[in-house]
Amino acid sequence: MSAKQRRRRAQALVETAMILPVLVLLMLGAADLGRAFYLKLEMSGASRAGMRMAVLGPVVDIGNAVRSEPNSAIPNSAAAWGSMAQGGSNGDCTSATQRCGDPTGCRPGSASAWGGVNQQACFAVRTCITWTSGSCASYSAWGVRPNAGADQAVEVFTVYRFLPATPLIANFAGGTGTFYLTADTLGLQLY
Repeated sequence: MSAKQRRRRAQALVETAMILPVLVLLMLGAADLGRAFYLKLEMSGASRAGMRMAVLGPVVDIGNAVRSEPNSAIPNSAAAWGSMAQGGSNGDCTSATQRCGDPTGCRPGSASAWGGVNQQACFAVRTCITWTSGSCASYSAWGVRPNAGADQAVEVFTVYRFLPATPLIANFAGGTGTFYLTADTLGLQLY
């Protein structure tokens, strides 16, 4: 092998060594973005499933519908849902007198709003008090579902705490390394 061929081979090796970390970072970032997109779709589906149950009537469990919809992405467990898990203090939403979902509205970024636990997901439900001109003018407190026999609008809000695997993507989260994927569905319950 001539000296010229050895220099070309060495140059190619150096170029590969320089570009490989950037290429790997881009590939992992694309995988993180794909995961985030998938989980956002799952949370949107969970919000819609909760809304479907809310409009069916006052004794249908909204919480179970929300937790069961993202069937493979987020487990229906206390570790994933915290106090909004089945049997949790805010998880079983089968009557208008029970707390339904997080009473603070699942504020993204606030661990205290989620009970201070490291749960993955949160849901909150509230009822529209005043419906005018095709939109809600005023709401009840979070955790309140519609009463039986009344035409009311209901809002179901879901949040997922997304932790990217790629450090570069995590840096875009403002130092916390966490993104909050949200979905919100508003529907009218008619009796």
